[in-house]
Amino acid sequence: MSDLTPYVIYNPVKVSKAYRLRKLVTLGAVEAGMAEPVWMPTTVSDPGTGQAAQAVAEGAALVIAAGGDGTVRAVAAGMAHSKIPMAVLPFGTGNLLARNLSIPTDDLQEAVDIAFFGLENEADLGWIRVSDVEEKSELPPEGSLLPEPHLETLQKKGVLPPSDDEYAFLVISGQGWDAELMAGTSSELKKHVGWGAYVVAGAQSLRAPQTTAHVTLDGDKKYTVTSRSLLFANCSTLTAGVVLVPDAKINDGLIDVTILDAKAGIIGWMDLFTKILVQGVGMRPELLPGTTGNLAFKKAKTAHTTADTAQPIQVDGDAIGSARTIDVRVDYHALRLRRG
Repeated sequence: MSDLTPYVIYNPVKVSKAYRLRKLVTLGAVEAGMAEPVWMPTTVSDPGTGQAAQAVAEGAALVIAAGGDGTVRAVAAGMAHSKIPMAVLPFGTGNLLARNLSIPTDDLQEAVDIAFFGLENEADLGWIRVSDVEEKSELPPEGSLLPEPHLETLQKKGVLPPSDDEYAFLVISGQGWDAELMAGTSSELKKHVGWGAYVVAGAQSLRAPQTTAHVTLDGDKKYTVTSRSLLFANCSTLTAGVVLVPDAKINDGLIDVTILDAKAGIIGWMDLFTKILVQGVGMRPELLPGTTGNLAFKKAKTAHTTADTAQPIQVDGDAIGSARTIDVRVDYHALRLRRG
């Protein structure tokens, strides 16, 4: 029997038809010449980070994250710098990382094939810390879920381990309107209408106020910005093929700091959304007329921001409370991801 064992970390709330998942993954393992998969469910207290660290410690040959973006980023936090391939089986509403890795969200068989036989690329992982907190998060920071032996192993490799108050993200984190949208999206509504739930919440959150924030990039570049949202992107594409940050690359060692602003009410929002949408066909937003909606980009390895008032914050679509201050850093080539 092969000693190459795949581990599957799955969210039992998100995964429907678990019997089909087990069948397809087990057949994929056989075809790849691997051993019987080890199955590890996530829990409310640990959405996947501790399970991933355990899989690494037990010598997994491949770790598959089956769930939504929250499960994926939690697993990624435990996989960082292990050099073990990580694959994604999308079962969420947004499935943002899967879309950026060309993994189908509506074809489980193909997604399983990619997990075992897909291309493999190094990828960056983002870490975010919040302070000056007004509303605490209900989600535990991934840094707090990593066992001490795992952290010691990272230190021996010369890797800066995450602190116990850092959250991981793979696609995009943000402060402001986008986070208010995520916080206002009903889990029950997402279950029944999928991505349409975000449209409902988005319409309700258009009243999010402009906020002034003081931004420091890479420790020395200082800016004062007024925005509806301040985003930190590791990937370019959102759902429905919307390209939000066209120059963002998951393996360039940089976070794309993105400033979204809208003035003049609904007209400003329409101007902003138009500039976002045209990026999907290769047009740069600065070439469009109109100044009521603004979209600006900067690149950095680290970012420190302090807003004048506490703002809601999200990581890969998960709301993590509200705070004034954010510290973001990129963990260069922390992961080996399977992709289509």
